[in-house]
Amino acid sequence: MKVIILAAAPSERLLPFTQNRAKPMIRVAGQSILETMTQSLHTAGITDIVMVVNHKSDSIRSVFQHGHHLGLSIEYVTQDPLDGIGGAVARCREKIQDEAFLLLYGDILATGPIFERLMDQYMESGRAVAALSLPASSQDFGNVYLDPDMKISQLVEKPQNPQLSNYVFAGAFLLPSSFFDVLERSGRDMEKSYQELIQKKALSGTIWEGEWIDVRQPWHILEANKILMSKWQHAVVHKSVRLEGHVEITGPVHIDENVTIGSGSVLKGPCYIGKNCYIGNNTLIRSYTSLGPDSTVGYGTEMKNAVLLGSSTIGRLSFIGDSVIGERVHLGTGVTTVNINPDGSDVVLKGGKEPQQTGLKKLGSFIGDDSHIGVRQVLAPGTLLGTGFECEDMITLEMKE
Repeated sequence: MKVIILAAAPSERLLPFTQNRAKPMIRVAGQSILETMTQSLHTAGITDIVMVVNHKSDSIRSVFQHGHHLGLSIEYVTQDPLDGIGGAVARCREKIQDEAFLLLYGDILATGPIFERLMDQYMESGRAVAALSLPASSQDFGNVYLDPDMKISQLVEKPQNPQLSNYVFAGAFLLPSSFFDVLERSGRDMEKSYQELIQKKALSGTIWEGEWIDVRQPWHILEANKILMSKWQHAVVHKSVRLEGHVEITGPVHIDENVTIGSGSVLKGPCYIGKNCYIGNNTLIRSYTSLGPDSTVGYGTEMKNAVLLGSSTIGRLSFIGDSVIGERVHLGTGVTTVNINPDGSDVVLKGGKEPQQTGLKKLGSFIGDDSHIGVRQVLAPGTLLGTGFECEDMITLEMKE
């Protein structure tokens, strides 16, 4: 069985982190979303992959190549122009030919055997199958309704009730090759294609009760990181790691090769320290922190629930909490990411095209690649700074609505 992975489209909602990389190449819990997905496919015995690419495709090709070093066989299809999901799938018809195939959206993460579940359901029913999830809020997704036989009876693409919570497509489908004919009849419109299957009672659902997330907004990077790390049970420390004096390590801490940790530091798992990182003396790395490779964290700094994509420097005596930091970012001494509003209200993400309601009480900053923040900066909750942002003066950065 082959799998089509959709990884072509850029994502403005995930800017600035998609400016220099394909969305599935955002790194959480030590590796990219796409690496986690392909590992799960390999575990399920699925190794033939057709990857649809366009935006920053080099960030995918350079890592995965043709997949042989990962025990995979990867073919690439370039979607040009970007003409929607239906156009992406239709371009893969010659690669799939006359066999059933998995269709995966490249920005989803799930823990557990979700792909095996789809295959079992397909073998049992003989019908196309969609994985379904029940998110806390389903207003941003197509809402799916089931009959008693687990056939999908209705798809409501844009629900009117913002408080509605219902099953949604989880971005993973197992479809027969005849779906390509359905797609062409619909004018390559995916929603119309699904609606035709539903009308013919030819699309079943399988409910995925495990952890699942569609990484659509910057703060979802933190949620995805936490989902994956929450499953860790044991510490994994590479034999090359160097501890310079007394270092306290508790919980499932994963430390990659050639890492140096200064005396007096405390690491509380689950957390991840990537290759070639340096952590200065008396540093506190708290739960759900992920340091990408070649990162440096200065003396006396505290980090919690933070993702560094890699090759960045955090100055001494800083606090980085509930934040995502891009690659090659320099934060000067004493930088603080404030993560709570004084009045306890929900944090609004500010700095993009328009403010975004997050629904979160705690949220720090989101800083794009190649940014430089000077010493003693204080960043307000929900600050979003674009790629290459520079600020040297010692002032408070407060993003206004």
